[in-house]
Amino acid sequence: MSKTLTIIGSGPGGYVAAVLGAKNGLNVRMIENETVGGVCTNHGCIPSKALLSTAEKIETIEGARRDGIDVELKDVDFKKVMSKKERAVKISRKAVKGLLDKNDVEVIEGTAEVIGPEKVKVELDEGGTKTIDSDKTIIATGSEPISLPGIEFDEENILSSRGALSLEENPKSMLIIGGGYIGLEMASIFSALGTDIIIVELEDRLLPTMDKDLSGVAEKMMKRKRIKVHTGSKVVEVEEGAENMKVKIEGDAEKEVEVDKVLASVGRKPTPPPLDQSLDIIGERGEVEADEKMRTPVDDLYAIGDVTGKGMLAHTAFKHAEIAVNDILGKETEGFSDFVVPAGIYTHPELASVGSTEEEAKEEFSEVNIGKFAISRTGRGSSTGERMGLAKMVAGPGNELVGIHLACPGATDLIMEGTAALEKGMTAEEFADMIHPHPTFSEALKEAAENVFRESVHSG
Repeated sequence: MSKTLTIIGSGPGGYVAAVLGAKNGLNVRMIENETVGGVCTNHGCIPSKALLSTAEKIETIEGARRDGIDVELKDVDFKKVMSKKERAVKISRKAVKGLLDKNDVEVIEGTAEVIGPEKVKVELDEGGTKTIDSDKTIIATGSEPISLPGIEFDEENILSSRGALSLEENPKSMLIIGGGYIGLEMASIFSALGTDIIIVELEDRLLPTMDKDLSGVAEKMMKRKRIKVHTGSKVVEVEEGAENMKVKIEGDAEKEVEVDKVLASVGRKPTPPPLDQSLDIIGERGEVEADEKMRTPVDDLYAIGDVTGKGMLAHTAFKHAEIAVNDILGKETEGFSDFVVPAGIYTHPELASVGSTEEEAKEEFSEVNIGKFAISRTGRGSSTGERMGLAKMVAGPGNELVGIHLACPGATDLIMEGTAALEKGMTAEEFADMIHPHPTFSEALKEAAENVFRESVHSG
């Protein structure tokens, strides 16, 4: 068994690999050139979800009169909102650091260069260099936002999500380029805080990588929030004026708008560390190539998380870490498959998905059956007044479930039912046979499964 392990990067993949390795007897050293916890803890998952929880509270207060509660939202203190977000980040960062300390993982602050699978050179933050020798190395250096030609980030007026999450003052208006996961979450946050939002999406619908029915819910959601959406459109020019940004849009309506800030959220790209030129491990999209066991083309060198370009999600990185460490320890492990990786968007209602979309299933299978059920028709939906959302089941041959899509409060938690169903190869009939508690939103999943092979009782 390997005895020493060097990990580059302390994000979700890196720190989990470090803890798992240490718990299994490896001597683990970790190299980090920024802050422990990576983008997820410091600039992504945690701060955005902290702000989304605030946005949901604001929406709840504003909608309270529908429930007979006479309440008025007097003011939103932006600085306190951002301070609450920072507390959440610090708590999460402290937890990650505590795990590393508890498991005796040595954290080296500096920038790593991979000389070979067993040798890493570090430019130390405190000055000087250090060479580390180890039996195995894991690259877990993550990703960064993609900028557009002529619309490069300055994090003052043209923002990445990182810049948006660090604003010191709430902008009066913001144009968001990109109607994907990040774009919708940022739109939800700042719209609730009082910012006028415009979304410009190049494709013909929001959330173009998700199932069309979820896109439909997203579009209704944005309309309810009074967010202007331009699909089939693109930003062709951003000009910085004396007081605001002038943005030219081409597409569904050719126009020029003026906004305080522009947020570009068109995706992320892998960020490999500096590599010795002898290491031929970079793919066509700039990713570090890794197989299903997270092995790169170079023996004893692994890559996990966003840097591999495979499913850029924190929980994907968690799984990558588990697979890589098990392989290093010589344990048998199933390889990585992104088919059963759930994805979630933390808007209100939440959106979640696992497996194939309806379109993908129809391209792959000769037989596809679909079942849907509206959230408003569940007992929980009618009792809470939740009018928006649905559950959708996509089944292939023999009604085996191949895709599950959900829009409702708590969808990012409930999607685990779908993940388990796909993991176990369940059919729609088997899923529908499970007893679901009443009244809950989860009942929509059961009803949708029944609608794959017969009309459910509550469909009429």
